[in-house]
Amino acid sequence: MNRRLLAAVALLAVAPLVAPALAQGSASDPLAGLRMVDVDRVVAVVAKKPILFSEVIEQVNYARARGLEIPRDSAGQMEIAREVLGQMIDQELLVAVARDYNITVPESEVATTVDRNVQGVRQQFGGEAEYRAALLREGFGTPDEYRKRSMEEATRAALQTKALDTLRALGRLAPVNVTEREVAEAFDRLKDQLGPRPATVAFRQIVIAAQPTEASRARARALIDSLRLALDAGADFDSVARAYSADGSAAVGGELPWARRGDMVPAFDQMMFALLPGRISPVVQTEYGYHVIRVDRVRPGEVRARHVLITPHMDSADVRRAKVRADSALALWRGGMNYDSLTARFHDVAEEKSIPDGVPLDSLPVEYRLALRSVPTGSFSDVFSLPQPGTTVNKWVFAQMTESRSAGAYSPREFQERVRAQLKEEKSTRRTLDALRREYYVALRL
Repeated sequence: MNRRLLAAVALLAVAPLVAPALAQGSASDPLAGLRMVDVDRVVAVVAKKPILFSEVIEQVNYARARGLEIPRDSAGQMEIAREVLGQMIDQELLVAVARDYNITVPESEVATTVDRNVQGVRQQFGGEAEYRAALLREGFGTPDEYRKRSMEEATRAALQTKALDTLRALGRLAPVNVTEREVAEAFDRLKDQLGPRPATVAFRQIVIAAQPTEASRARARALIDSLRLALDAGADFDSVARAYSADGSAAVGGELPWARRGDMVPAFDQMMFALLPGRISPVVQTEYGYHVIRVDRVRPGEVRARHVLITPHMDSADVRRAKVRADSALALWRGGMNYDSLTARFHDVAEEKSIPDGVPLDSLPVEYRLALRSVPTGSFSDVFSLPQPGTTVNKWVFAQMTESRSAGAYSPREFQERVRAQLKEEKSTRRTLDALRREYYVALRL
């Protein structure tokens, strides 16, 4: 897989990156051309998170420690800096996705790996004094500071990986096509890098979302009606969205990316394309809650709109009711009830019904990995929980395994298909990251 893409989708833990730098010292400064730029300058903003030029230099240094050759001229160094900044923007976008989907990484999940890496770095030095001196040269006051930084970077890397896994599981990775020529070229490039075939699964599922009570719906409807009246009376749409909207667009005044027909859920899509620019919509209800929409710009086949979203409040009692429904639905499925009838009655229409093609088990979100790891083909998983984006509650999921293959060696045909899949994932990830740049606020200043 392309090395720059790998860097774009996940930072490695800082310990193995810093180790070579600690060992080599700092006899010369190959980044002198970059250091002439104001290091405290903000060179990008991603979803309200500023990136300083000093942080870009730091990442360039890590890449240099791993073998990246730095040009001696300032123009070449600036080109490297812009490439690294692009990777950092991609990483921040995935962290923003993780935040929107309530994805977390417990310290216990990364601590073992970080401690192993830190210990490996320590063993490269002749003694404790030499190790501490190297840490000081690289800007770490104490070994505890170095471990803390390593934990932070490992946590961010895990967040990015989980965000990408979640987008993949939810069917939000951008669709792409690859040509036979691209496959042949990629095969020649990657044939020495592919490892053994991972364990793969294919399955169909039913996802049941928690539902608010009628009283909660009524309160949300009353609030959106009052906001609609305020907007009609001249209230600033940007300010209302920032103060009240319940999704990630609130941070940018409710602004949404350019959209074509079919990009949004049907009720929202229909209203958005019916509105004249500058007009405020009536209240629109979708599975996400209640919306008020304003179209800002129109161009052939596309519109750009803002919205305010109010979601009915849900609590633990709503989650418990959803769990009871999920248990009942699974019992009906196990008892022989038709899958299509079950999905029509229970399934959350915002979720994919199936993953029909085999995907690596370890590429799925951790909730799926734990639930599906030991399920034989044709059997059902137990009910398990999944974070419900934009809320503090969970959805409930259960699945039937349609294909399960253990890890092993690739056949020649599988080897070629693996290259095709890897190339497709690379292109899809890049296109998804580009789409996220339009979905989230990104300002580039370098």
